[in-house]
Amino acid sequence: MREALHTYLRERGYEVATYPNYDVLMAQLDPFAPSALVVDVQGVPRGEPGSRFTQFSQWLARTYQDREAPSLVYMLRKGSRRPHFHVPGPVIKKPFPLEKLGETLRSMLGDPTRTARAPFEVETDTNTLKGTEGSEHLTNIEANLLAYLMAHEGEILHPRTLLAEVWQYHDDAGANTLVRAHVSNLRRKMRAVLGSDEQLETIRGKGYRFVA
Repeated sequence: MREALHTYLRERGYEVATYPNYDVLMAQLDPFAPSALVVDVQGVPRGEPGSRFTQFSQWLARTYQDREAPSLVYMLRKGSRRPHFHVPGPVIKKPFPLEKLGETLRSMLGDPTRTARAPFEVETDTNTLKGTEGSEHLTNIEANLLAYLMAHEGEILHPRTLLAEVWQYHDDAGANTLVRAHVSNLRRKMRAVLGSDEQLETIRGKGYRFVA
């Protein structure tokens, strides 16, 4: 199923990463800022407190308690008892046609093929981001962050670099968490006005890159 979903989503314009189990996901997810997580609720027919999914769900809530969480979609075997989701999201019952997941993601994130490379503009005097789907107000930090990324189009910028150049901080303690939170907010606003945030790329283990 994981391989089929990976192929299906890649063919429809999504950037996809897969993880074999909750432990690997918890170990590798935190440095990145996914737009959505599709979670297979494995082995928890009754949602018992000691289950691996329950531990993962609690970890997810703690990880995103101070910043915007990615959109969550849960896959649950038909007939199974629904566990408690610490971060809410729609549930798709297995087995299901792949397009069911496609419909769900498009309703949450937009269609990446329809809105790819959508044009946009930033009004610097009012910190307004405008695109084909409307407009959003940016905070000063978000506007400065976007401007810096655009000025260095194509370059991979480490969070420490962004912290020093955008925030003027030279103590990089907590750099990943702070930068990730603002990038996540900026992505959300880009999706709202463009239907896509693909211009802002996350380069695994290295930082962020703006592509026009």
